[in-house]
Amino acid sequence: MKQNFKGWSAVAEKLLRYADEKTEWFNEGQRASLRAIAQRIDRNGLVLADEVGMGKTRIAVALARAVVESGGRTAILIPAGLGFQWVGELKQGGIQDDCQVVRSLGAYLAAWDTDRTPPRMPWFEERLVLVSHAFPNWRLGSTSEAWRWGLLPTLYAEWRKRSKGRYPRGYYVRDELDNDWVHAAAKSICDSIPGDPSNEALRCVQALSENTPWPGALEAGEYSRNEQLRPWLERAVGLGLGVFDLVIIDEAHKSRKVESGLSCLLNAIVLQAPHSRRLAMTATPVELDVSQWRETLGRIGVPNSTLAEINSHSEEYEAAVRRVRQAWRSSPEARECYISAARLFQKSLHPYLLRRDKREDDSVRKFRRFSENGLDTYRQEKEIRVQVEDLSLLWRRAVCAAESLSLVTRQAENPVAKRLRLTVGSGHAIASLLDETQADMEDKGQEQYERSSTVLIEAPSHSGEGTPPQSEDKRKGRAQWWSRLIRRAAESGGLFEHPAIIAAVEAIESYAARQEKVLVFGRFTRPLRALTELLNAREMLRCLQENRSWPQSRVHAGRELDEWPAVRAAYRQLNCSLDLKEIDSRLERQYSELGYRRERLRERVFERIEAGLGGSSQETRMILAAAQSSARDETRALIARALDELLEADVEPDDRACALAFNDLIAALRDRDEVDSDREADLDEEEAKELWSSLEETLREEYGVQRGTFARLMYGETKLATRRTLQLAFNRSSSFPRVLVAQSMVGREGLNLHQACRVVVLLHPEWNPGVVEQQIGRVDRVGSRWARELDVAVAEGKLKDGLPRIEICLVIFQDTYDEHHWLVLNERWDDLRAQLHGIVVPERLRSGLTAAEAEIVRQLDEAGPNFSPLRSDRVGHTETIDGEP
Repeated sequence: MKQNFKGWSAVAEKLLRYADEKTEWFNEGQRASLRAIAQRIDRNGLVLADEVGMGKTRIAVALARAVVESGGRTAILIPAGLGFQWVGELKQGGIQDDCQVVRSLGAYLAAWDTDRTPPRMPWFEERLVLVSHAFPNWRLGSTSEAWRWGLLPTLYAEWRKRSKGRYPRGYYVRDELDNDWVHAAAKSICDSIPGDPSNEALRCVQALSENTPWPGALEAGEYSRNEQLRPWLERAVGLGLGVFDLVIIDEAHKSRKVESGLSCLLNAIVLQAPHSRRLAMTATPVELDVSQWRETLGRIGVPNSTLAEINSHSEEYEAAVRRVRQAWRSSPEARECYISAARLFQKSLHPYLLRRDKREDDSVRKFRRFSENGLDTYRQEKEIRVQVEDLSLLWRRAVCAAESLSLVTRQAENPVAKRLRLTVGSGHAIASLLDETQADMEDKGQEQYERSSTVLIEAPSHSGEGTPPQSEDKRKGRAQWWSRLIRRAAESGGLFEHPAIIAAVEAIESYAARQEKVLVFGRFTRPLRALTELLNAREMLRCLQENRSWPQSRVHAGRELDEWPAVRAAYRQLNCSLDLKEIDSRLERQYSELGYRRERLRERVFERIEAGLGGSSQETRMILAAAQSSARDETRALIARALDELLEADVEPDDRACALAFNDLIAALRDRDEVDSDREADLDEEEAKELWSSLEETLREEYGVQRGTFARLMYGETKLATRRTLQLAFNRSSSFPRVLVAQSMVGREGLNLHQACRVVVLLHPEWNPGVVEQQIGRVDRVGSRWARELDVAVAEGKLKDGLPRIEICLVIFQDTYDEHHWLVLNERWDDLRAQLHGIVVPERLRSGLTAAEAEIVRQLDEAGPNFSPLRSDRVGHTETIDGEP
């Protein structure tokens, strides 16, 4: 654990050099961020809060590289599932080491596998280590195997031997500690700790030795969460990772609770030298409340006294924002109060916060320059409004019944009834009523995620004041009567006939008809699945009517996959002229034509891929050879089917297109983020065959079932490899899926879905504006389809109304709680923009202003907090705030 770090001045010099290099790797804003980090990193940690899609990762990689090249060590704490993306970013950013991700105790201890050839370096010798946020989530108890908790007593024994010359009494006879990896880890950790009293590892192991009881450390139950020895086991594991000079925290807004895995990493496991610094990355440092500034800044080590001052200024700013938002036209005093509060707020946060927002993006600037009103309205909100008066009598009764049920049912008695009024408009309550158990189980993960990551508003309660008392029997009788009305509507067609789902389907189809891809977000699984199945069924019937290809030979009718309910609903909705009984025969006839095209590709698929590979890596060729050596017809068929779906339909692809699609497919299928990859840079023949065996299994799961994929669902149970293949296919403009339906908990972070899509549909209302920003950020990114279309529109002179926009469609079920829900979300969204953008007069209220009002808005905008590094970078690279350097 030698410390060779040359210091933050050396890091700053390298960052300034990166910023001045003539390369397209960094844009103007990223260069300014590098310069700002170089100026501040010696004094304190930083929060990099650039808006979603503006390239925060590239800046963080540059900082990590500068630390590594300066002899330091970097830990990057990443959300589960993003390891493969970080490894790719690090390689592109000039860090060529084969970075490993620590995800589990088994993977951690495997670094000391003495039988491994070639042997791996211990973690504490790696210059850069990626650690999953979920790594500390160890489920330990009285029956846990000893290897899972044995590092602490073994490390204690080895340190006692080193410091006092002998092992503790009875150590040799403890059979439960007989594990080679644990022994090797403990011995190498002890051997590596220097004798320098100032070394953090030495202080840690000495404290660990003093606080570890013997033989009490051999009791497995003492390592459960909240038990006495759990923190010391965490420190023992941290010693194996080593001492770090820089800690980068990705998605730092996640898991804010003290007991979360990320908090455990920062407070116990990841050891940091006294001079160490932290960089927290998040597009939403605050989401719902200004108190979250304290939590976010606490993660970069800001002292409590400073946090208290910042908290005071942020509360003052919040109060001033609320006041001026109500009286900005009429009250000069409110405006002056806001300007003063904004100045203090910016001054207190300035040393710690860097934030670029989309107003600095080149494409947004271009949009503003050529748009009619010169505003940043490149995002366009549209409502998909379900009018209650347009519904059938059955559904109107259901809506009234849900409202009435909330009045007569005590919430504690019936959790399904509690949700009816809140979510009848989204379809979730209907799903619960039809199948309460399945709906609750499928959405358990989503509901837990929401409880851990956001603060919800409860529905207004009805205390019953002003109404005559009711007997319990009458209350229950009324509740049962209203429930029967709702059930009657639900059973008339289930979720396939739900008005909000049908309205969403029709809006999505109108976009698809214009060759747009659509990204849909929602919270509840059953309505999302119904939406997906209905979209596919309707598109299949259209294809049959119009003699277009559909990649399916029959309608599936099994226990695990039954498509007929959706097909029958689609058949009724479209007034389809086909004979329902002939659908399977029509599918079989048209599929034979598709099969003939795939058969041509299948006959020479390996030869065509090999011919198109050109100078591709040897590793890709080895994997191709392994696939070819399997000599199974199924292998050829699976690869041909996968390539056919990825390549443009009805067009014979050339060899190069086949090779590129194969390369992308393999990259998506590789399970880099679920298992510990050996160093695969030099695969031999046997390793390639073993790897292909795993890839083929994943390929079979993804492409083994012939089904239409106009729309695909990504939810909590979707495997990581499938998520990556969906991302790959969705980012190709010509391939299926045309619609990606994503559950909020799996689709809002980490996925880049912007290359072929600029339309987002929000099916279920969210409470947290930070979540919505993350969702929209999947398509609002650097290099997006919208940005490319904007360039084309400007070049062709299609200005003003002809400019493309990122379109956000909100499904609102009128006269249900959804409508109030959207109002609450918009108010919170305005608060978030005031905190992060300095915008107190929302853009939607700026049309039709008088000249005097426009001038007031300009002054308020100029006074708003601005944490952009470009603001200072344009004035000689010298940062000042109120005249202070």
